[in-house]
Amino acid sequence: MINWNTKEAAALVALQRGIQYVARPFAAIGKTCGMEESEIVALAQRLLESGDARRFGSVFDARRLGYRSALCAMQVPRDQLARIGAQVATVPGITHAYERGWPSELPSDSPGAPGTCQWPNLWFTLVDHADQFNETLAALRTACAPYAIDELPALRRFKIDVVFDLRTRDRDERVEPRAPIKDAAEQITLNTLQKAIVAHFQGTLPLRPDLFAPLAADLGITEAALLAQLQQWQDHGIIRRTAILLRHREIGFKANGMCCWNVAPETILETGRRVAAFSEVTHCYERPLTDRFPFRLYAMIHTPTWEGTQALYAHITREADLPPGQLLLSLTEYKKTSMVFF
Repeated sequence: MINWNTKEAAALVALQRGIQYVARPFAAIGKTCGMEESEIVALAQRLLESGDARRFGSVFDARRLGYRSALCAMQVPRDQLARIGAQVATVPGITHAYERGWPSELPSDSPGAPGTCQWPNLWFTLVDHADQFNETLAALRTACAPYAIDELPALRRFKIDVVFDLRTRDRDERVEPRAPIKDAAEQITLNTLQKAIVAHFQGTLPLRPDLFAPLAADLGITEAALLAQLQQWQDHGIIRRTAILLRHREIGFKANGMCCWNVAPETILETGRRVAAFSEVTHCYERPLTDRFPFRLYAMIHTPTWEGTQALYAHITREADLPPGQLLLSLTEYKKTSMVFF
């Protein structure tokens, strides 16, 4: 884990939030953080080389590219969990897979503890082309039988903001509530050149001051044309950001928790916005209820310790005036990667 000074911590946040689509994007970040362009490039390179970051590239909205995704959950016997978790992780469309539960270090009577409930313990995200998603999920269900898979797609997205700030991780800061992210955006049809751009930017981009010029040359277009296309995609929500993607465990946010509450349908919009307003919340969704997991509102939080994550869950529950819910902590990571399109 890298030691950070104040300027570097600010640059880290800027790199996570995303670069501008300009000829010298790292110079633009350096100007806001009081650092040289070369220092920003070197910092990003150190993150990748140390393993604190998994890639520097673009994050696309899978639905706009014709893909479908869903969170899935399974309840697997303890003695079968490692085998099924490893099996699930081999599926190309699985981007995240975790064992989630309650660590023995935490008291079993703490807020968020499962008590006597046997909740799903294997959670994963499946992404595939919309035309193939049902077939892929059906094949996975067959492969994992007799253990059932619940499909829990996002019905409404209140926040997708995976930005870790080393300066404020122990503080309770608030941000202004955001409107829910619309889910009804139309799928776009890409031509050959546009698919080539996606192929370049979904991977790890070369870190250099003139980032876009050599990429445009590889694609056979001008730098201005590439920047215009990327900016248009970002303006329309097709690209969420082009940024450094960190490994939260490696930079000190080791205790990842999924917070779940059962909120009435008529209050889900207001409550979801209220929970998303906590700066410590990186994701916030409405998902369908199931017989095996009767919760509607989901939020992801991260702190350095199990105790800190449990305390943060209790704080959000209390301050957002939520009913008692469930906290599932990420005990084992079976897979974490980015989707590869086309």
